[in-house]
Amino acid sequence: MSSDISIKVENLTKCYQIYDQPRDRLKQFIVPRLQGVIGQPTRQYFREFWALKDVSFEVKRGETVGIIGRNGSGKSTLLQMICGTLNPTSGSVLTQGRIAALLELGSGFNPDFTGRENVYMNGAVLGLSSEEIDQRFDAIATFADIGEFIEQPVKTYSSGMYVRLAFAVNIVSQPEIMIVDEALAVGDMNFQAKCMTALSRIQDAGATVLFVSHDIGSLKSLCSKGIYLEKGAIKSIGAAGLVADDYVREMREEMNTYVAIDAPLQEEKKRDLLSTTANEAVTYEKFISSQEFSDRVAQFRYGDGGARVTWAAILNEQLAELSSVDFDQTVLIRAYFESEIDSEVSCHYYVMDDKRNVILGADPLLMDKPLLKVKRGGKYIVTYKTRLPVEAGNYSIQFQITKAAQINVSAVFLDVVDNSVVFRVNQRNKYRLWAKVYVENELEVVVCV
Repeated sequence: MSSDISIKVENLTKCYQIYDQPRDRLKQFIVPRLQGVIGQPTRQYFREFWALKDVSFEVKRGETVGIIGRNGSGKSTLLQMICGTLNPTSGSVLTQGRIAALLELGSGFNPDFTGRENVYMNGAVLGLSSEEIDQRFDAIATFADIGEFIEQPVKTYSSGMYVRLAFAVNIVSQPEIMIVDEALAVGDMNFQAKCMTALSRIQDAGATVLFVSHDIGSLKSLCSKGIYLEKGAIKSIGAAGLVADDYVREMREEMNTYVAIDAPLQEEKKRDLLSTTANEAVTYEKFISSQEFSDRVAQFRYGDGGARVTWAAILNEQLAELSSVDFDQTVLIRAYFESEIDSEVSCHYYVMDDKRNVILGADPLLMDKPLLKVKRGGKYIVTYKTRLPVEAGNYSIQFQITKAAQINVSAVFLDVVDNSVVFRVNQRNKYRLWAKVYVENELEVVVCV
């Protein structure tokens, strides 16, 4: 295996034998052998469940890979086989470097040992000497922040304390490969933030990180590559943002099948379309329906249908189309769409960065505006006027047309168009922006004597 590869998985497969009754296990052990001896066809007393099937990928040294998928897709099974705690049915896993793994809650702990004793035991498993653990113990205890419980048996710990101590041992051991399952979801908000910072630091130090989570934001911000598992097989693999979007798309399409499209809205939450005043009314000379736009976004759109975006753009206040925008420039974000139904819909947008993180966005209800009453065959132009006080970089706009199934609870996605507009925000003129977004502040300085 090449020296720049930390993890290499080839045709990894795991099959479990599922027995309906305990006696079937005994039958499987005895009967097929007897049938083979007397020359009869052998009978199988179990069902096969393929937790993983022919999974192959490589993780380069220093790369951070996020694994995503619904429950039962094989994520935890994959991690356990990479760590060596579970044997594959077939295929191989090769790793280079010391592995620290945070898998299921409390794994690797002796419940009768104190926290201190478990630190030394886990440190030894990770390949640290007693002297190295002595040197790092204070850092581990500080990171875990469980106080005097460090001297108590871990069987008295809460689930959050388990995770705190386990993560502290793993992160302070300075592993070359860090594997984290969804155990971090148990910790509180402050601890999760601390863990994300620690993971970012070991990334910067060149460690390889394999990260499993249902948190799309964490996957996009932490990971450079994503792997989407579905029913034990790789459904997609590539840039983390794109893989996360594939997963979100699948979940939304599945949600559409479960949401009753014609479910009645709660009467008290219904909103009628406000008639615009003369000052608010805007007349456009031309409705745009672009085949070039439809062809370009065809691979990026999905939805149940009923409405369809025909063109979208980001404009300046003089209605000129833009491909680059100055910092904090006032812009118009516009979508043209056609309706094939009579209903109330929302046409809204999200601005995403190059990692597919949502930076800002708006919809009618968020602006305390009514949903739009559309008619079959109607053509509509929706324009949002906003500013873009964001750091320099490449951005894209996702437009969504949705129909509320239950306001503020669930919606049917009629048309979702990723990358409907792609643009760049230029560098701020004065001082460089180090945060993702900047809004005006008031500053007060008090000198104390």
